[in-house]
Amino acid sequence: MISVTNPELLEVAKRGEKKIKSKNALKEGRVLGILYGRGVKVNIPVIFPKSNFGKLLEKTGEGTLIKLKVEGEESLKDVIIQDIQYHTFSGDVLHVDFLSVSLEEEVEVEVPLDFVGVSPAVKDLGAIFVQNVENIEVKCKAKDIPKSIEVDISKLVAFDDMVYLKDVVLPANIEVLDNTDLVLAMVEEPRTDKEMEALEEQAPQDVTEVEGVKKEEASTAGSNDEKKEDKKEE
Repeated sequence: MISVTNPELLEVAKRGEKKIKSKNALKEGRVLGILYGRGVKVNIPVIFPKSNFGKLLEKTGEGTLIKLKVEGEESLKDVIIQDIQYHTFSGDVLHVDFLSVSLEEEVEVEVPLDFVGVSPAVKDLGAIFVQNVENIEVKCKAKDIPKSIEVDISKLVAFDDMVYLKDVVLPANIEVLDNTDLVLAMVEEPRTDKEMEALEEQAPQDVTEVEGVKKEEASTAGSNDEKKEDKKEE
């Protein structure tokens, strides 16, 4: 779980009324964000160093609890990294939503899965490991949000074996909101050379048909008016 006594800290500056384009901020090595939620009467546009946020994100991940030090304010705020908007092609962080919360309030967040262990099917049979899910949605108190949830893949012994969400041992005080019959990972028998050739022939020629590109474009659409405005300015 996230450390409540010593959580990661991010210092941010207020942007005020001055409009800043996200691409210009990025060129300066900075990222735009917005703070809202408990104790925040009016949404606060903020800006902060890209490098600082990158280091923090490596330690915490999206959907986790951190401390936010807002320029000009004495008290720190407990916030959740609620949403991150990435650049479609470069993958750079363009915009971050920070949700101010109480440590004791229940929140719904997505937590990343950490696949651990060794699959005998992969090691001994040459099976292909297939990860179907990256995150699961959970409900818990803000102070109990785990950095990640471990999934043991050592039970994947034979071809077509699967690991279900119901097989995962969850931390205490965590309620799963996804269907427990969800398949998190599985192993498949290696494809023959003929099957691989057939797949290559069926590959889409138009890059817009590729699923990953569609998802990437959708993720940059933004979830509030401010991010739409950033998009326009670009």
